[in-house]
Amino acid sequence: MNTERTRRALTLALLTPLLLLLPGCFGGRDYAVPRKICGVKMPKDAVEPLLPDGDKLHQSLRPIDESLTDCTASVAGNLSFVDVEIVTLDKPLTADDKRVSLTALKHARSVNVPGTHWAVQGDSGIHLSTPCGGSYTDSLAFRFSFGQDRKGAEVTRRNTLRFAEAFVDGQKKEEGCTAN
Repeated sequence: MNTERTRRALTLALLTPLLLLLPGCFGGRDYAVPRKICGVKMPKDAVEPLLPDGDKLHQSLRPIDESLTDCTASVAGNLSFVDVEIVTLDKPLTADDKRVSLTALKHARSVNVPGTHWAVQGDSGIHLSTPCGGSYTDSLAFRFSFGQDRKGAEVTRRNTLRFAEAFVDGQKKEEGCTAN
């Protein structure tokens, strides 16, 4: 009887560490939280909640023309978790542009983002206009799209707004904006 108990205890002791490692083989995030998203320094707490499960993070920063840049961050095996269009403008977006955003985004509402002309948040996107005051750029416009239903990600309004605020602040520093 003692031998049977000892054998069971030994088997359990050997299998327990393997069972703890097993969930990592079937999902989860196998990459580090990036310090930058498309060249913009980001705080970990603004990025981490939006990161889906997967093996490797991919980022793409593409200039579309001289005033429009597209930033996409995705994870292998998933669609993008964030896509940002950044537009440099010689004047701010208008109240009409805000109304268009209010109708374009699902369940949209105006939100307060410090240092912006205006901001509109929907279920999976944020549009905003912010002053810049740079030598060639009076304002910047941002259109954020966040991936929904990504395993491991917590895409909530709070998390997407925190990400957008941090990204806008970082991008304004990259652009050399002087206006607040």
